[in-house]
Amino acid sequence: MANLFTAMAGDEVDEDVADEAPTNPEDEDEDVQRTSVFLTRLLFLLFGDDAGLWEQDLFYRFVLDHTTSENLGSQIDALFDVLNTPESKRRRVPESMAAFPYVNGSLFDRGGEDRTTTFFSPEMRHALLEACRFQWTDISPAIFGSLFQLVKSKEARRLDGEHYTSETNILKTLGPLFLDELRAEADRLISAKTGSMRKQLENLRAFRDSLATHVFMDPACGSGNFLIVAYRELRKIETDVIVAIREREGNTGLALDITWEQKLSIGQFYGIELNWWPAKIAETAMFLVDHQANRELADRVGLAPERLPITITAHITHDNALAVDWVEVVPQVSGTTYVFGNPPFIGQFTKTAEQKQDMQRVWGKDYDGYLDYVTGWHAQVMRLLAKRRGEFAYVTTNSITQGQPVPALFGPLIREGWRIKFAHRTFAWDSEAPGKAAVHCVIVGFTRDRGVKQRLWDYPEVKGDPVELTVDQGINAYLIDGPQVLVTKTMKPISPVLSVATRGSQPTDGGNLIVEVDEYDEVAADPIAAKYLRPFRMGKELVRGLDRWCLWMADDFTPSDLDRSPVLKERVAAVEKMRLSSKKKATQESAATPYLFQENRQPAEDYVAIPAVVSESRKYYTAAYLESGVIAGNKLYVADDPDGLLFGLISSSMFITWQRAVGGRLKSDLNFANTLTWNTFPVPELDEQTRQRIIDAGKKVLEARKLRPELSLAEHYHPRGMARELLKAHDALDKEVDKAMGAARKLTTERQRQEFLFENYARMTYEG
Repeated sequence: MANLFTAMAGDEVDEDVADEAPTNPEDEDEDVQRTSVFLTRLLFLLFGDDAGLWEQDLFYRFVLDHTTSENLGSQIDALFDVLNTPESKRRRVPESMAAFPYVNGSLFDRGGEDRTTTFFSPEMRHALLEACRFQWTDISPAIFGSLFQLVKSKEARRLDGEHYTSETNILKTLGPLFLDELRAEADRLISAKTGSMRKQLENLRAFRDSLATHVFMDPACGSGNFLIVAYRELRKIETDVIVAIREREGNTGLALDITWEQKLSIGQFYGIELNWWPAKIAETAMFLVDHQANRELADRVGLAPERLPITITAHITHDNALAVDWVEVVPQVSGTTYVFGNPPFIGQFTKTAEQKQDMQRVWGKDYDGYLDYVTGWHAQVMRLLAKRRGEFAYVTTNSITQGQPVPALFGPLIREGWRIKFAHRTFAWDSEAPGKAAVHCVIVGFTRDRGVKQRLWDYPEVKGDPVELTVDQGINAYLIDGPQVLVTKTMKPISPVLSVATRGSQPTDGGNLIVEVDEYDEVAADPIAAKYLRPFRMGKELVRGLDRWCLWMADDFTPSDLDRSPVLKERVAAVEKMRLSSKKKATQESAATPYLFQENRQPAEDYVAIPAVVSESRKYYTAAYLESGVIAGNKLYVADDPDGLLFGLISSSMFITWQRAVGGRLKSDLNFANTLTWNTFPVPELDEQTRQRIIDAGKKVLEARKLRPELSLAEHYHPRGMARELLKAHDALDKEVDKAMGAARKLTTERQRQEFLFENYARMTYEG
């Protein structure tokens, strides 16, 4: 198909796909747009040739026997018109086209199109014949959309389709949302042996009929992959029930017509899609999967329902899902409305102005600015299902279950009566977009049914297989089996034993007050500037053991030194110029003292330094002590810790467990925040003995590090190479901290620690 596309549109065509694809046909190059529509129609013809929509290989023989490269374009144009004309209205149709049925469904309607004929080269005709020879029924319609999107991307054409979203991942959403329950109920009814035959038949027919009372919606449907898989799997369930009914009726022979028995319809499926071509593909692919399901039904019970001409289609709305009223898109039904899909992954800080307006419109007074764009779909579905029975589940970035955005999203959901029905913790979702790395995702399904048994899957490896966990207390917003709490940032620690941690000093200097390794000799050679040289550490320098310096003129500064030192004069002048050019008023005002860091939070005494970001692979948070003469930058947090208690707590498994559970992420790395992860760290009151044991255990960790003084923190805490002495010291520290948090003995799993942490947090906040 890529060969056919390039033969028609040229090999240099290279368009964005997925979320970045053109929104409307007029946004696209005219030749590419025409080729896109042409390929959509060919998809139908190629599949129909193999799937029994008409005589086997009818289209292939038409191209092979009745066209040449010179007339292929005009012949296919004529065929499109025939396919769009009812048999009763056709006049003087050539024999080569007369056998094709009337399709309808607007697929071959060329009324508003540019009717310019596409002329084919011999290479183009050859590419089409090659596509005709492929056995299209071997391909699931679930990948059609991806295939036909990706042919527009030059990179994707060279990657042989490596970016399809797997059906396995789609079923992680659809299965626990509704398919698993419906399959289990169908299997129970099919295998039932008790009760009269009449009652068994009555139950089976009622279940079959109930399938037609639900509606299914993907409000970010792309090319319809979720809708296609959902319909296909539901038809399998329905077919099994129909077979069971026939067996109980004693009617095991093939019937001539089973149309009256088959109830489920693609007309129950709804989608919204921003980009024009995926929306068109979704409609076509849904018809094809319907036909595929009919053939499977026919193989088991009789003649399939006749679907041509098309009278029922899936309802795909081409529009912005956050600007459309979903209540007007999806009708009220007697059954359940199921909403699902994979909305676009756009972060809090990468939203466009228009997307911010979308969020403000759908969230209203609940919008706090910290919500990812994907959560707009949560706001919309709450409005849709406010007065109807329904459930929903989305694949989203894992950020919605981490850090500050959690209360902003889950607060309104809880207020409106929603609770988590099932969840998949962080895993790698394979992206359809070429060149995109896999995104770290979660899947969270919601229900208002308090009686549903919650299900939770964990991923020991983010690219590995899921492991289902037992849920005892309930799944909270952080996808943890524990108390239903929302951790909100606070300006001071909730724990009586923690002192305040503050961010280090902010230079805002354009790099002019910072002295890099290759600049050190030049600055140090200036005797006046050298007086102000201080070691400078950000998180990177602390963890990796790197050198860096700064010009620190906050202590014992002599103003005349700025005139006496060429180095100081040049660098400070550059700071002043940079700050004056800023759009921020505070930065402009700080230009009055350009020799100072814009924000000075340097401790007067030695302090414990906490990196703002550490690798997700770290087993422990890598804090360290620094002398007061070492200047801490804004990528470190600092805290007074004269006795070592804070160091012991930060260095424990208990703290990094809390950080992972409620803290934010920078990409996938752990992002420390004093207001969110430190001030909320629920350490209870400690007696003197417990306090001293934690302090002593922390000192043992420092002593273990000193056994290898040449190693950086990154090397000490390599995820696969920690020294035995250091591990032993941390184990001893964990024992003391775990017991301090309420455990009877040292805990062995993250899940055990999560239980104590959330219980402590609930007790220390929700109970006063």
